[in-house]
Amino acid sequence: MNYLVRLQGGWIVKNARTVEDAMNIAVAEAGKRLNPDLDFVEIDVGDVECPKCGEVFKSAFMVAGVALVGLLFEMKVFNAENEEHAARIAKYEIGRRLGRIPLDVLEVLGID
Repeated sequence: MNYLVRLQGGWIVKNARTVEDAMNIAVAEAGKRLNPDLDFVEIDVGDVECPKCGEVFKSAFMVAGVALVGLLFEMKVFNAENEEHAARIAKYEIGRRLGRIPLDVLEVLGID
């Protein structure tokens, strides 16, 4: 079976001027680490919902030029035994190229 696996990871950016700058740097740095081996992995900045008002914001927090950016990684895994196996494959392949970036599985969807 084939699966689409979505992972999230926390990326630290130092010496960023703005939150937008930090988000761009985080996506670019993650892309450099994944390319050329995993150039098919989609990378984007995640969203977070305000617990009080419910408004959705980009997942980035910056203090004193240091930002924590929540990145989303999306990868198709082919011929996996089940959802858990697909998640392990994606987490292993992406994780070993990112180094010490913590990753969590958000979602695993079966695809044709």
